[in-house]
Amino acid sequence: MIEIDCHELTLDEQLALASTISDQLQGNAIALVRDEDIVFDVMSGKDLDERQVEDLVKQFISRRRESEHYSVERTGETLVVHSADPLARGRGRKEGRLPDNILGCPFCPFVTPYQEAYNIHVRSHGFGVL
Repeated sequence: MIEIDCHELTLDEQLALASTISDQLQGNAIALVRDEDIVFDVMSGKDLDERQVEDLVKQFISRRRESEHYSVERTGETLVVHSADPLARGRGRKEGRLPDNILGCPFCPFVTPYQEAYNIHVRSHGFGVL
């Protein structure tokens, strides 16, 4: 079964690619995002045309801005999509970060916008102010 390696794409690009592929496969299979890959759930009794999937990926890339800097490489059962900016994926992920105006306790889930309340709370854990 074919997989698409999208480790260089941003999450938005990965979701857009999966959605485009699912739409074009017209119910024969559904493209699902799994970590940094796109995998397929093939409907029973249907076959997945791997050449069609590869063509759909290439069509998607051709519509991207700066498409000449993208490429698709086939390695066995895996299509590897190379991005124009492979570092963009890392910059786009900011999971677990609080907004700049919110202070979070490093020891528990307590959050506050007030420095004084933060200091008192952290001291309640038995440690000095950070």
